[in-house]
Amino acid sequence: MKIHILFLFLLTTQIFCKSIIDVLTEDERFTTLLKHLETTRLTPLVNNLTTATLFAADNDAFSKYEGKIDADILLYHFLGKGMLMDEFHHGQSKETLLVLPNYLGPDHEGQRIKLTKQDKQWMVNQAKVTNENIQVNNHTFIHVIDRVLNLPGLLGDSTKANNKIIYDLMATTEMIQLLQEKKPFTLFLTTSKTPLDKYNTIESNYLKSTFGKDDLTTFFKYSIIDKKVIYMDEFTSGKTTFKSLSGDSLVIASTKKSMTVNDIPIVQSDILASNGVIHLVDDTFHSSSIDFSTRKYMYGSNCTYMVEYFDQYHLDHFLDQSDLNLTFLVPPSDAINKTLLSTAWLSYHVLDGAWPQQNLKDDMLLASKYKSHALAQQYQRVPVSVVDEVLIYGGHSIRFSHARMLGDEVTIGNDIIYRISEPLSLPGDILEKLVLDLDYSTFIATLYVSEVVQEIKSTEGLTLFVPTNDAFQKLGLVAKYLVHPTAKSLLQTVLRNHAISNRLLYHDDMKNTSIHTLANETLSVQQNESGIVTIGDSSASLLDTNTLVSNGVVHKLSQVLMPTQVEITNQHLLVGIESNTMLQILERANLLDVINQENMVVLAPSDKAFSRIDLDTLFSNQVELERVAKLHIIPREWQDRWIAQSPSHDKSEYPTLLSDDDKVTIRENEKGELWIEVKNGRESDRAHVTGLGRVSAGGGVLAIDTVLVPIRRGFFGLPWIWSLIVTLTLIMITGGILSIIVFFVYKIYNRRRLGYRPIF
Repeated sequence: MKIHILFLFLLTTQIFCKSIIDVLTEDERFTTLLKHLETTRLTPLVNNLTTATLFAADNDAFSKYEGKIDADILLYHFLGKGMLMDEFHHGQSKETLLVLPNYLGPDHEGQRIKLTKQDKQWMVNQAKVTNENIQVNNHTFIHVIDRVLNLPGLLGDSTKANNKIIYDLMATTEMIQLLQEKKPFTLFLTTSKTPLDKYNTIESNYLKSTFGKDDLTTFFKYSIIDKKVIYMDEFTSGKTTFKSLSGDSLVIASTKKSMTVNDIPIVQSDILASNGVIHLVDDTFHSSSIDFSTRKYMYGSNCTYMVEYFDQYHLDHFLDQSDLNLTFLVPPSDAINKTLLSTAWLSYHVLDGAWPQQNLKDDMLLASKYKSHALAQQYQRVPVSVVDEVLIYGGHSIRFSHARMLGDEVTIGNDIIYRISEPLSLPGDILEKLVLDLDYSTFIATLYVSEVVQEIKSTEGLTLFVPTNDAFQKLGLVAKYLVHPTAKSLLQTVLRNHAISNRLLYHDDMKNTSIHTLANETLSVQQNESGIVTIGDSSASLLDTNTLVSNGVVHKLSQVLMPTQVEITNQHLLVGIESNTMLQILERANLLDVINQENMVVLAPSDKAFSRIDLDTLFSNQVELERVAKLHIIPREWQDRWIAQSPSHDKSEYPTLLSDDDKVTIRENEKGELWIEVKNGRESDRAHVTGLGRVSAGGGVLAIDTVLVPIRRGFFGLPWIWSLIVTLTLIMITGGILSIIVFFVYKIYNRRRLGYRPIF
């Protein structure tokens, strides 16, 4: 009995005295391992271990290993505590004897291995455990594995192995270099193949561009915790908040069933790296630290060239601000004429206010951010047209000036970006703009004749009402006089009466207001419910509005606005039509003052008409001269229609200044032409009206192509023929009456002579 007890004591003592080297030496499977331990001079260290766990690679494992075996590799196979395999649990990570300074922190933490169990098969990292629980002593155990354990790579390398797409994106930034640094990190790595799917296409394009590197770095930093390695197998239940590299909070929540970070499930935890650990999550984070601006959206929309222009011309504040509401109009790069680039041009492509499509209406004028000196420091406008195209496109077409909107609007914060088909052109010089409309040719001519053109071009903040050619045509002979050299000052006043300075009036602004013109006149402006605008006391209305020019806005007007200070007389009109002979006749007849009185209408034959008259004889006969002059004056107010509107009348008669009997007849033919003739005069003396003009005093001038000849009158003021007829008729009537009287007187006398007496 004592012998058995002694044997057991000796056996136990022998077991307790064994070392790992002793056990490895006794097993031929570990000759290679022993050799490497000896070569790396680790044998003394291993012999001195009082407790440890060795995952021992056998000879076959070393034969298949292609790398270099060094002390770090061998130490990576040792745990500092003896553990049987049943003491491990699935997914557990354990610290080895290999310490890489600062890799996992300043506390000299050893590199880790990860143990997993698949269908009762234990795995250490990627190596299978082929023989478990070889006891060295009560505190030291050896487990045989079928391959040499590789040291975990740095986090950058591990990222590439787990998600190549993320790695490639990180490689465009400095994040891979960061993850390769020899300091600890915890990385939450998405499994998504579209890691930027939380962002729209423009934001994603920006983040992937060279301009988005900083924000893309922030995006990745959101998922990284530095200076700390968090192993999920050691994470207790509950929630713990950590700060990521981006400064955002990462909340790790653990339950018996799952683990999440910011409510995103962790699908695989504790992927080891030499400088940290990776946890795979099945979604991507959306960092609130990334603020998208208009500049960034321009980058993401492939509008880099516009950003460069804004920076070049010191307008970058438009792109980087967040307080204003702006709308950007972006033309194609190849359509931009770089010689036209300027601060003004760029500012004109920025609209004040955010204008979504649904708020754009036809004929709108939107204020740009181009503040022009020529507009009296007001902002130039951009015209908008909206045309429904339901039948063609199923929508509507929106144009800014001549540029068509391409695609949909892009909204970023308080700003909106529109792609347009072509660059906008700044409103040009007023004269260059006006000449494009043939309906303005008369007005343009008067500007040059009056020498007001430079004044109009240089007026700041100009609102100009431009009468059409028809409007000048309505003035008739007045228009001819205004362009006469003697009427230059009056013409200047008339033209200035159509201009306003330092006040831009667009169509929508003209509602029951008054305007003060450059002619120092005040005109009323009225707009009815239909939007029709009338100017002044006349019926002048706007035919077309809001033509933008460099120094203001132009509106087309149906009538010429005559200033009250401009007095046009009949004498003026005669000068304007160069009716010089008629002027001489009126002067010699002392009628110049008469024709300028109120309600006097002058029939003015042309000088060519007078060429058919013997003027020398006429001028030598003062009486006849006055008769001719007075026959050409109608003492009545101007008639808008000289023919009475009656189906039974095709002519009207008007007494002349010569006498009430000396009338002129005005007829209108089927073409609407007026003809004038002396009543009861010769048909050959009929005159064609070649022009009309109304004057300020209520009368006017009718230009005619024939001189009217007064009728020579006999007795009773009648023409000679009628005078003879009337005279003969009166003689016959008188003779007949006298014959009857003589007859009855004779009868009475004869009876009395014969002695007849009345019976009574």
